[in-house]
Amino acid sequence: MKGALLVKNGEITTCQLALISNKAAFVAANCLDYKDGTNTPDDTTVYQVMISDGATKNIGRYTVDEVDAHPRYNPETFANNVALIKYNSDSSIEWKNYIAANPAEWDSKLYVQRTLVSNSTSSDWNLPEAVQVTGDAPTGCAKASSLFKVNEVDFLCTTDTVADKSAKESSCVMPYGSVYGAIGNDLAVAALYSHSFLVGGDTLCTSTAVFNYYTLLSNYLEWGGVTAKSTIYLFASDASYVNNDKANYTMMNPTGTGSVSGTLVGGDLYAIQAKASPSESSDEPSSSSESKSVEPTSESEPTSSPTEPTSSEEVSGESVSDASSTKSSGLISKILIIVGVVLLVIGIALFFFWRRHKKKKEARQRNEQLQANMYNDEDYNVGQQDIRYSNYDNPYDFSRAHLDTKINTY
Repeated sequence: MKGALLVKNGEITTCQLALISNKAAFVAANCLDYKDGTNTPDDTTVYQVMISDGATKNIGRYTVDEVDAHPRYNPETFANNVALIKYNSDSSIEWKNYIAANPAEWDSKLYVQRTLVSNSTSSDWNLPEAVQVTGDAPTGCAKASSLFKVNEVDFLCTTDTVADKSAKESSCVMPYGSVYGAIGNDLAVAALYSHSFLVGGDTLCTSTAVFNYYTLLSNYLEWGGVTAKSTIYLFASDASYVNNDKANYTMMNPTGTGSVSGTLVGGDLYAIQAKASPSESSDEPSSSSESKSVEPTSESEPTSSPTEPTSSEEVSGESVSDASSTKSSGLISKILIIVGVVLLVIGIALFFFWRRHKKKKEARQRNEQLQANMYNDEDYNVGQQDIRYSNYDNPYDFSRAHLDTKINTY
């Protein structure tokens, strides 16, 4: 399975590519530079694609000819975080790659990290790092991200991280860069790293919890095909599977943020670390590769502990900090007070209802006794009395109320 990394202005990035062919690829939109205030990629940035043979051999480095970000990409929330790049356009050789499209049939998901041995753009590759994951996303993923919560069909999420073995020699743990869908022994790329939500710290080095989100590519294949002006091939074992065929597909917009405060990071994570240094330049084009502080809109907190590289088996997603314990105690006290007040109101309401019912019952008993004194069973026994239709003007008028006026006995 061939892999690729994006190079910007001669610098290696953490941005992995999902290869469509030897001429086009998907990349996360927040890995690109933009003209200020627009979704138009900055044309002064020079992009290149480095492709591996899937192991350690470097196939080549190619200059990017065209870059297109999804028209509904949101650099604040990272919704629709997909872009398409064209490269190697003049090549007479052509090969195709497949995009895994149907998560329901995957036996597992393979999270993969690709790095280079050195900073040189002619460098060989390290062997890919990978972790196999089964099951659903950790429950904390939806608590940390309202975007994920309303668009779960568009994302994968994990707390898994990996030690950085790239030439950059970062001391921080890193999210995996891409995800492959696995059916038996067959693999196909399915999703690209989009962004991370950090809890307890504003960098991957200092955070105490991290949730990593990956954009599934299947819903963007039609848009990609139209943009690339070529066919994109999908991988699905179910012959009856029908993929999204709308080129204008877009994610739903969430209302508010997640339920915990933290920092949102995404794009080229090496660039984010460089921006924290004093040598940062203000003359660079706008980039989505930056950190954003996020405040919660509710109190529930997702937690995990990825300060060291973790595997899916090691992450419980349910650890609780002292701060969250304090909040929980306060919340329980409030709930108990509210429950007490509600029970008191219900008790008062039931008392008045009982009094009212008792008075009605006593009045009914007095009325029955009064009627018993006025009539005997022969004169007033409605339950056993026969109605003789010949006494009415219309003997078949069953709608007539025979108790309205006078009851005749015979």
